[in-house]
Amino acid sequence: MTEAWETSQLNGEAGGTQPNTRNSRENEDDDQRSSCCCGACGPPCTTCCGIFMKYTVGRALQLVFYVLDIITDVGVAMADYHSGDVVFASITIGLVFAPGFLFALFAFTEVLTTHTGILACLKAPLWLISFPILPLWPVARDVHQIYHGAMALIPSKRAHHLKYLNRPSRAYLLKFLEAFTEAAPQILLRLYKITLRRQELPFSQIETIEAVQLSFSMVTLASKVISTYQKNVTTNQIINGDMEENERFKLPCLLQIMAFLWWVSFLVARFEVLALFAGSLKWWIILVIGSHVVLVFLFQTVAAGKNKVAPWFPYTLYSILLFIENSVMLVVWYFTQQNATSNFTPTEREIFTTHRENLIFIHYGAFCFGLLMMIMTFCCASKVSRDIDTNDEGEMRTI
Repeated sequence: MTEAWETSQLNGEAGGTQPNTRNSRENEDDDQRSSCCCGACGPPCTTCCGIFMKYTVGRALQLVFYVLDIITDVGVAMADYHSGDVVFASITIGLVFAPGFLFALFAFTEVLTTHTGILACLKAPLWLISFPILPLWPVARDVHQIYHGAMALIPSKRAHHLKYLNRPSRAYLLKFLEAFTEAAPQILLRLYKITLRRQELPFSQIETIEAVQLSFSMVTLASKVISTYQKNVTTNQIINGDMEENERFKLPCLLQIMAFLWWVSFLVARFEVLALFAGSLKWWIILVIGSHVVLVFLFQTVAAGKNKVAPWFPYTLYSILLFIENSVMLVVWYFTQQNATSNFTPTEREIFTTHRENLIFIHYGAFCFGLLMMIMTFCCASKVSRDIDTNDEGEMRTI
């Protein structure tokens, strides 16, 4: 809510009501010259710093991670192809284009249902044809945002360029699909392939390009989980009348960092146990993934819907169910591996047992760290909310 209020204030400074008197204009110009960093000298103003961090630095980081995520996916696919793994290379490349195809299919059906006549006949096939180049759309969008963010630092041009920055775009939907239909499957596919190299010692042989690809995919997925939460809160606040349509809910920077660590830890634990389970029991992973999709759908429905439960409740319930499901798969995998190595020498069995115990320690260590970050996130969020409410009450008493 704090960031949403700052955004509304930022828009108000840029394109709000203009004073009707000459004196008020002169006072406004004097204040702008004395406080704005675009003057002859002086420290940067709060408005310019906010624009620079959000639209220049923030968008530049998003652009870099998005591009590197796709580049590493293609690089891993090429490495698989050169090593003779045509199946894994084909699946990896197919997943790169999957978000664009799904978006094109969505746009195709939308055009057919909302338009009639020649326009629909001409426009609908164009979406299907253009799906190979749709992954470039978020790149163009981020470059567009960076340009207008840089131009908005100039006070005389700020109002004009902020209009472009606050315009909604469907490029977000493409990024959403890229995270959940490309990055997530890529992580599981790559970890599964790594476990197949030596099933007695999973994750013991990881190439550098694979580690880099997994890192960028994990960052993409975790950041998009947080972004989706902020979008859902913004939509609910606008529907309830607590926000204007030009406002956006944004978690404070510290909360975003803690939430990012929370989800990265949960994802590391989750994908590790999914890959181990898939490496041992093969096709049973389809049932596990199906149950996981249902679990995530129910969680999103409860977390984003209108309900009177505390904000932490659906996340706590989700964490409990995730812990139970992960533990069941981990126990099944452990005993399966123990039976598979029963005929080995005592020295080899000791090595394999120690390796399995280390993987179990990594799983529960990552999960507990994520649980700690989740608790800290909600504790800090409630404190920030109380501070905002206290400031609002103080302002009302002053008025």
